[in-house]
Amino acid sequence: MSARMGEPEKEALFTAAVAIEVLHTATLIHDDVVDKAESRRGRPTTVARYGREIAVATGDHLFAESFHGLAEIGDPRLVRAFAEAAMGLAAGELEQFRSARKPLEVEAYLEHIRMKTAGLFKAACVAGGTLGSLSIKQIDALATYGQALGLAFQMSDDVMDFVGKPGLMGKGVGTDLAEGTVTLPVIFALNDGDAAIIRRTLETPNPPLDLLEAGIEAVLATDAIKKTEDWALGEVEAATEGLSLLPDGAERTILEAIASEVVGRDA
Repeated sequence: MSARMGEPEKEALFTAAVAIEVLHTATLIHDDVVDKAESRRGRPTTVARYGREIAVATGDHLFAESFHGLAEIGDPRLVRAFAEAAMGLAAGELEQFRSARKPLEVEAYLEHIRMKTAGLFKAACVAGGTLGSLSIKQIDALATYGQALGLAFQMSDDVMDFVGKPGLMGKGVGTDLAEGTVTLPVIFALNDGDAAIIRRTLETPNPPLDLLEAGIEAVLATDAIKKTEDWALGEVEAATEGLSLLPDGAERTILEAIASEVVGRDA
């Protein structure tokens, strides 16, 4: 959609779109290795099915394949955008691993998701604008949109960890909490609710079901979900405002619609 606001070359656009999907898949495989995750999207992870060595090598191969595709396009601006996204994803995962099961400040949480989820959204939009030969100001506007959209998407995902539908999400409710991942609802609930039970849930590896349910209930007993959704809606507004410099048309309308659907989605 970003590229089609200009005049992209079709084959290059397709190659870049595939490259960012491959990059994303590589990061998910590596994330699952670090997290020792058993399932993703309702199916066994690569590491669960084939073991750590094959999973790591597969992720490495996909990283290389992504940049191989970009090299075929031959635009160094795309390589830079993807490289920045890949470095941010790795740094964000490292920081999340270091801070697991520990209380976080809001700013630290925001920095994590800027590097991880939001960085990938931003790279996709910047790559599209570049391939569409848009102006620097327009590409910057798309970067603003992509980053804000990614922040809103991750916050919404964090909400679904407490109120989502497991069959649609591909994971159980409370997965992040059980893994010790401190999300925005948890940060708010630690300040406003039963911090002791939430901390105990976070600090207990593989918490028993009764403890996990108590931790979830402690979060839901506060306004943490509403506060997170309100923050996400603010990011949606910022994303939409970021499109104001872009041409009117079907592509801009679709990007606006994507942003409007992020908060409150089922999966």
